[in-house]
Amino acid sequence: MSTIKVNNIDPPNVGEGVSIDGLQMPTAGAFSNRNLIINGAMQVAQRGTSITSTGYFIDRFSLETSSGDTVASQLDTTAGDTPYTLGFRKHARIANTSGTTASNGFRDLRYRIEAQDIANSGWNYTSSSSYLTLSFWVRSSVAQTYSVYMRSMNGTKQRYAYTFALSANTWTKVTQSFPGDSNITIDNNNSAGFEININPYWGPSYTANSVPNNVWQPYVSGERVQDMTNTWATTVGATFDVTGVQLEVGSKATPFEHESYGQTVEKCKRYYRRLSSIGGGYSTIMVGHASGPQNGTAHMPFFPEMRTGPDFDCSATSDFDVEPRDKALTSKPTINDTSKDQIQLNFACDGNLSIGESAWLTVDIINGFVEFDAEL
Repeated sequence: MSTIKVNNIDPPNVGEGVSIDGLQMPTAGAFSNRNLIINGAMQVAQRGTSITSTGYFIDRFSLETSSGDTVASQLDTTAGDTPYTLGFRKHARIANTSGTTASNGFRDLRYRIEAQDIANSGWNYTSSSSYLTLSFWVRSSVAQTYSVYMRSMNGTKQRYAYTFALSANTWTKVTQSFPGDSNITIDNNNSAGFEININPYWGPSYTANSVPNNVWQPYVSGERVQDMTNTWATTVGATFDVTGVQLEVGSKATPFEHESYGQTVEKCKRYYRRLSSIGGGYSTIMVGHASGPQNGTAHMPFFPEMRTGPDFDCSATSDFDVEPRDKALTSKPTINDTSKDQIQLNFACDGNLSIGESAWLTVDIINGFVEFDAEL
């Protein structure tokens, strides 16, 4: 009979659980697939690696910004930095390309979670003795106190905020456990149920020192966090970096749950996917048929299925044509029908198709693309 020996088991103190070789074991919830955040290691960036206005950039993470100029980017983590030694090769950066002093100015890294993923996570969100724990690595070029605020998105929205202090240019792991609350409502559906905001800056229009930290309260737009120092916001070129974001059931943060790029990108495709040209720029994107001499439909199934029927967009009309007759499109395709598992587009071209014949929507230029968006 074989035996299993585990070294260095630390006996638990009250509420701390067990650690093995210095690694915290879960205090509640599952032992695997613990992270409720998708792409917390910032690996996947289907849209591109930077953005200069509000919107998603790194998959599942969006830049929220107002007043002044900002750029958000996916960057390589420097070898030797602590997150790098822990397996994080990418991080998100918000850079303040021009400062803001506006009362309604803000800079924010936002993440939203489907309600059903919270409802089925094992967190008893109405109980003050059941916990979630949020952890992440963060670095800023400006030393000051920063904030996080979270809110439930269903029923009467509730908000929970806390602060953390950073030294300049030093990677720091920030960990916060927080309980459920009897006023929280989480629906069991595919709508937005929970939101996390990691904040370099919120202006006075959104802050109030009367707002307590570390407690759930009804969400009020003008009372998201306590008043914030504006040093970072007024410093041109200031940077704010984040990676290793993990949200898990239990009162203690466990080691980050790394997964392969392939696993992560498949999860991201539930919310967004982009198909681009390959090789010299000629690629079949969708197949369909001609419904008239100058129009037709093209169809695509989604594997895995998307969160909901997605919105559609594409690059310039001139990037596409219809094969096998090499007919140019005369306008961008439009949605005919869409669901979480498929989409059908209508297209118009410059003519001479036979009704019922096969027609392939192709992109024939490098960097041409179609995209399907079902983000929260």
